[in-house]
Amino acid sequence: MLKHKKLRDRILIGYSLPILCLVGLGGIVHVNTSNAFQRQAEEKIAQTTIIEVDQMVLGVARMVRNVRGYLLFPEDKSYIQSYDQGLELFNQSYGKLDQQAQSLERQQQIADLAKKVNRNETIAQKIFELIDSGQLVEAKALMKSLRMDDIDEARQQILQVEQAALQRLEQESESAQKLVVVSVFLGVIISVVFNLIIGLWLSRQVESQIAEIVDVAEKISVGDLTVKVKTDISDRNEIGQLLLAFQRMIRGLSGFVGQVQQSGIQVTASITKLTAFGKQLEATVTEQVASTREVVATAKQIAVTSEDLVQTMEVVAAKSQTTAASASVSQVNLTAMANSMQQLMRSTTSITSRLEVIREKAQSINGVVKTITKVADQTNLLSLNAAIEAEKAGEQGLGFAVVAREIRRLADQTAVATLDIEQTVKEMQASVSTGVMEMDKFNQEVKQGAEEVREISQQMGQIIEQVTTLTPQFLIVTQGMETQAQGAQQISDVMVQLSDVSTQTADSLQEINRAIAQLGEVAQGLHQEIARFQVSDRPISH
Repeated sequence: MLKHKKLRDRILIGYSLPILCLVGLGGIVHVNTSNAFQRQAEEKIAQTTIIEVDQMVLGVARMVRNVRGYLLFPEDKSYIQSYDQGLELFNQSYGKLDQQAQSLERQQQIADLAKKVNRNETIAQKIFELIDSGQLVEAKALMKSLRMDDIDEARQQILQVEQAALQRLEQESESAQKLVVVSVFLGVIISVVFNLIIGLWLSRQVESQIAEIVDVAEKISVGDLTVKVKTDISDRNEIGQLLLAFQRMIRGLSGFVGQVQQSGIQVTASITKLTAFGKQLEATVTEQVASTREVVATAKQIAVTSEDLVQTMEVVAAKSQTTAASASVSQVNLTAMANSMQQLMRSTTSITSRLEVIREKAQSINGVVKTITKVADQTNLLSLNAAIEAEKAGEQGLGFAVVAREIRRLADQTAVATLDIEQTVKEMQASVSTGVMEMDKFNQEVKQGAEEVREISQQMGQIIEQVTTLTPQFLIVTQGMETQAQGAQQISDVMVQLSDVSTQTADSLQEINRAIAQLGEVAQGLHQEIARFQVSDRPISH
């Protein structure tokens, strides 16, 4: 049933059983793993319950111990604080257990333990009240009812239930582990057995068909193209397709070898003709190469002479352009110098005007100084008269005499200062007058220099105009020489290319002649190789 199917389909069908086995094994492992995780969570809850119950009992024991301590030492309030800490520890553990409790039995046991602890806590509060009120005898009597036996009994019940749950979970884990190990072991063995069986089955089917293909390939390798290939049209697998391909290859090779044998004869005749023609063409090209080389040498000499003339004209044109550029720069500099001198003339005129203003202001200052001098003289006379009047007044005029003396002294100082100012103003007037004369003289010299610069600038303009007129003529000559040099260089380049092409053509002809000779040898070798193939005279049937 599977004989005519493709190898891919056979492999998929054959290996589907081991894969299904592995899938089933994976399902078993998955289920057991999920159960293991669940059991692990339950174990964690049971362990946490045991720890928290111990913490609760520890808190209750701490509470009882602190009640007894406070009864012995009523003045020490630290026992009450320690009692509160024990109560807080109990409440924390109780809160955690109440949240984790899932089964009704566990919730009832925890509630029973909490009820007994609350009873002790109520008794402890009454004992604290009796101690605080000084009723120690009543407190000691009530202390006897504060017991830990019932709390330990409730603790033992919870621990027994949780330890039994832990043992049950441990047994279930061991059973599940054994089941997984057995399942994996059996699954691996079954998969290996299936794989071996399927591998042997597939290899035997393929081996029988491969042997036939190898026999056909060996006959083809020795040149026997008359071999027949047994094929089945209904066989559509890879081996059948390969056999059909071998059959088509044999048919194609038979036709190809026959055509090559016929073509070999034609190639041999054509090679003989090509050899004779190539030798004749090689002799003609050799003569052409010699003539071309002589023309190339003459063209190169013309190109070198033209390039020398072009370089000479370029140097002359460059010199003329440099001269014109230098003259232009000089003219620009002279124009700038003339502008600067005009600016300098305007500046000197402005300075002269300002010096005149300064001289006039100095004269005004001199008039003011004279007025101040007159006022100082009058002040001096007034102070003298005031002193005389003070002398006449006797002791009553002593203060006025002192004021008059100070006024006279101030008037004397003012007179001296005005003399100094007047002298300074006169010296300044003299300096300003001298500066005005010098600036006028300098202004005349600047005007004369500006005129000379203007004349030089005009002369430079004429020089620039003449040089500028000469430069285009040099450029025309240079362009003509460059055109001639380019033409000569192009001729030289073309001749060089022609010479190279001729040389390459000669070399190519030599290579072609050698290739033709080699082609003849190859044709002979090919004919000998093709002769060893055995070709059937009749077409191959399917």
